[in-house]
Amino acid sequence: MPRTSVTLDDSTIREIDSKARERGLTRSDYIAEAVESALYGTDADLNQVRTELNQVRMELNQTKMELMQTQQSITKLQNQLSEKDKDLESKDVELNQLDSQLNQAQTDLARAESAMKVKEDEVSFLRAHVAQLSHNIGQITEKIPQLPPSQEEAKKKHWYQFWK
Repeated sequence: MPRTSVTLDDSTIREIDSKARERGLTRSDYIAEAVESALYGTDADLNQVRTELNQVRMELNQTKMELMQTQQSITKLQNQLSEKDKDLESKDVELNQLDSQLNQAQTDLARAESAMKVKEDEVSFLRAHVAQLSHNIGQITEKIPQLPPSQEEAKKKHWYQFWK
């Protein structure tokens, strides 16, 4: 280790010697500690810096853990969001299919109603035609005189015996 010379007054040297004896050090060791302390700080300062460094490291570790938890939460939420998007897409497809089926059903209903209207018109026509024919038959039967029952009919009924 290299040596260094320093010029100091007698009172400073006496004070250095007394402090070195109190601490059980040589003058050289005490001066070396004083220089190191001046350069790097005292042990108390160093301990305080170490304590602060440890606190900062603990805070950093805690912040890292919180960050990891937040990232996990974000990932979980993103997964849930993507699942919801998939559900929404499938519901949208299902809704489109149901809408298509509804449109087809409405078209079929319109066709059925149209066919029913045509059939109702035909039934109305046939009813009117049957009514007209019934009326005509009624008029014709009024004009034709009543004929006696046939032979077979008379035998069946036995009360038309006088027509023989």
